[in-house]
Amino acid sequence: MSHTSDISSTNSAARLITIFTFTDGLAQGIYGTIFNLMLRTSGMPTSYVGRITSFFLWGCALLGLVFGIIADKVNKKQLMFTTHLLSVFFGTYRVLSKSYVQLGISSFFFGGFSTATGIVLSTLLILKTSKDNRTKVLGLNFGVGMLTGVLGNILGGVLGDIFPLKAVLISASISRLLALIPVKRLSIEKFSDTRLYKSDTDTNVLEFFSTLKKLNEQAKKVVLYYFLSTMSVGFGAGLFVTFGNVIFYDLFHLSPSLIGTILAMAQLATSIGAIFSYKLGRKFGDMNVLIFSYVFVPILIVLLSFVREPITFTSVYILRFAVMNMVGPLLTALVFSNIPASYLSSINGMNTFLSNVARALSADLFAALTRFKNGYTWIFVVSSIFYFANAYVMIRMYKHLKD
Repeated sequence: MSHTSDISSTNSAARLITIFTFTDGLAQGIYGTIFNLMLRTSGMPTSYVGRITSFFLWGCALLGLVFGIIADKVNKKQLMFTTHLLSVFFGTYRVLSKSYVQLGISSFFFGGFSTATGIVLSTLLILKTSKDNRTKVLGLNFGVGMLTGVLGNILGGVLGDIFPLKAVLISASISRLLALIPVKRLSIEKFSDTRLYKSDTDTNVLEFFSTLKKLNEQAKKVVLYYFLSTMSVGFGAGLFVTFGNVIFYDLFHLSPSLIGTILAMAQLATSIGAIFSYKLGRKFGDMNVLIFSYVFVPILIVLLSFVREPITFTSVYILRFAVMNMVGPLLTALVFSNIPASYLSSINGMNTFLSNVARALSADLFAALTRFKNGYTWIFVVSSIFYFANAYVMIRMYKHLKD
């Protein structure tokens, strides 16, 4: 009876988190599709858009790290409510900001509190699943998140063509409050998993690196490779992924609805791939699928450096986006299955911190490179180098796990 109750509790939590992912993701998809376009079409230079994105990502990095560590020590449900409400507030406020300074500050806090909510949710999803079904549940949740991006991109583009962009952004931001409804029904229990500890001594909330001392040697190396992979991808992705809507606007002068459709197609392909990625992992091996993806992706990015025909460019862009992101659940499940449950939030927070620091620095580089005539060519070339570095890191991790 207890076993049946545990399974029921796990399924219920997974459903509620997925409902949150769908509700918030749909609103965020609409918001994200047209926010940079609002800045760009209002006359703000592309380099300035890059700087605003950098502020957003620095918020994701710094506040995400703080709340990721705090989440291991406080009530996760209360923390989610607080961070989500603040995310909605600053997301709305930055649309109404009158100055560049206000826009930068509000973007910083919007990014930070949004990331904090995401860290807590992803940690709960991992804690609420067993090793056997974790990849499947993560893949499903990730796929639903991507599906909301599909719908959000389409709706954002269409609504942006019909209504004033500011009105659409404010409505989308406020509607995110609906996502708190499933969170209210979510039950949070204490978890303990000491299989990978060297000792049971507690860790000070401000001393993250003492966490690593408690891991065995295999877990330490897995975390190290995970962080190196995150930084490599962060530097590469930060140069163009965040600016997909701006890139299509600058290169081909497409309308918001067409840009939204392209981004939606990329996320739809990713959503389908993510949902079934666990089957590929079971058939070919998780690491084999990851390495194939991470070697193939930078080759596609090199093509983006030189292709300027709209249909070919769009096709390669969509393929690159799908192949890279559909395997995310495989990597998450693989890494977090080798990490103590009690420190998932801390390590997740540090990983998010490293990712967003890399993306923030790359956003600044994006802002600098777009000032040159062939800026986008250089952006894709430099990005491909970082993605090749990530492939090398994954190969090293594979050898380590085999040993």
